[in-house]
Amino acid sequence: MSNNMKENTKKPRRESTEAQADAFLPLLLSAVCMGIAFFMLLVNKFVYKFGGEIIFPIIAQVLILLIPLYLCLLLTDPQKKCAEQLKGLGISRLGADYIFFMIFSALLLISTSFLVNVIFWGVYPISEGFTLMGIFTAGVGEYTVAYPYLLVVYAIFPAIIEELLFRGMLYKLFSQIGENVAIVLSVSISALFSFSLVGLPAAILCSVTYCFVRKTTGSLQASMIVHFIFNLYGIFVQTNVAKYFISSSNTLLLIVVVLIVWLISSTLFFTESAKIYKVKAEKISSGEATSTWEPFKMSAVLKKLKDIFSNRANIICASVLVAFYAAITVIGYLF
Repeated sequence: MSNNMKENTKKPRRESTEAQADAFLPLLLSAVCMGIAFFMLLVNKFVYKFGGEIIFPIIAQVLILLIPLYLCLLLTDPQKKCAEQLKGLGISRLGADYIFFMIFSALLLISTSFLVNVIFWGVYPISEGFTLMGIFTAGVGEYTVAYPYLLVVYAIFPAIIEELLFRGMLYKLFSQIGENVAIVLSVSISALFSFSLVGLPAAILCSVTYCFVRKTTGSLQASMIVHFIFNLYGIFVQTNVAKYFISSSNTLLLIVVVLIVWLISSTLFFTESAKIYKVKAEKISSGEATSTWEPFKMSAVLKKLKDIFSNRANIICASVLVAFYAAITVIGYLF
């Protein structure tokens, strides 16, 4: 056998091993976050209430998402300053030319998620309140809270932390394997943190949208802004709109209105997206920039995923992640 043939046979194995190694840390991070969520839920429900519905959402977000994220930052880039580490996650200057794109993305996400929820579950679940991680319901329960609290804890805080973890850290780590793999895995894992089967379709839609916005703009702040707008809608608009149309017994009118909003927002979204990519294409053709898009081939993505999960450690991490998600979901429905 010639040297070239030997190199060709060794290269796929080397790439497979590298993919397995690169996937371990983000899968472990995801499993750890989900495990913390599971044990916190157990303690909160059966042992000790962490300050009821006011304090616990803050504690949960810090312990489940923020602390594991910070420890992973220290582990991956221990020598870099905090500003450099955040920049490595995608924190970069956001141009004013993306403002309309972000607004139209948020409007399309809002109208589409509303339709998805109505199609899958009907209007009534939407009227029950905006949930955070499937565990906490904004402004509903034992305590009544002020709008500034809801704004910070249910809109600003999760928009920042979740984007840093899912579209920042996980996306960055999985991108070492391949951009399309990073999109598939970060979207899937992010959706699981809805902790709800009912909310899973909308959670997948949100994850895909945030990922697309982050990739299109090249800035993590853009996905944070769209995430924040969606949270505002969920807290202050969605529930009240659903209750109004339920009380007036005019669900058909509600669907017609949302469809009109969806048609308008989708037209504006695709028009603005086309403008952005036209400018990018012109810069690439003139040599001012290089394309950052990886051609999507399902066979290539599936092959890389197969390589990743042919490793025992990665299988264990993924299994633990799914098992904790299933346990949290079951506890949420039973208790």
